[in-house]
Amino acid sequence: MLIKHIYKGVAALLAVLLLSSCAITTAPTKATSESIGKTSEASSDLTSSTSPGDDDDDKKEEDVEVKEFVEANFSRLRSNMAVGDGEYLTTLAVLLDIDDANKDQFYVLTKNNFDQLFVSSDTTAEELVVKLRREVDLARI
Repeated sequence: MLIKHIYKGVAALLAVLLLSSCAITTAPTKATSESIGKTSEASSDLTSSTSPGDDDDDKKEEDVEVKEFVEANFSRLRSNMAVGDGEYLTTLAVLLDIDDANKDQFYVLTKNNFDQLFVSSDTTAEELVVKLRREVDLARI
């Protein structure tokens, strides 16, 4: 009889622990919050960039967005560029305003020019953006 009470107590304790752990895991993480924030920022930037305005300001904002994206996703972009495909490379193409008709050419360019884009293991995100823009301009993409 005493053993039944112990088992019931243990079962109740486990149930409480399991339910409390479920409540903890449903809270948004910092990464989730940042992702949601970046998504909403990108959406608002897209809608605001479609209105008429100063082209120089738009270009500066675009440069900042590209640099921030490259910095935040540098190793993933490096991997995508090495194979000439991937979601981060696709997002970068969008940020660089690469036309849909030229995206395949852009992907091939990043793969074929990988050694020029990543000259060393010390290549920074800013250096990559400068070199990539130069290669895109030369290829007239």
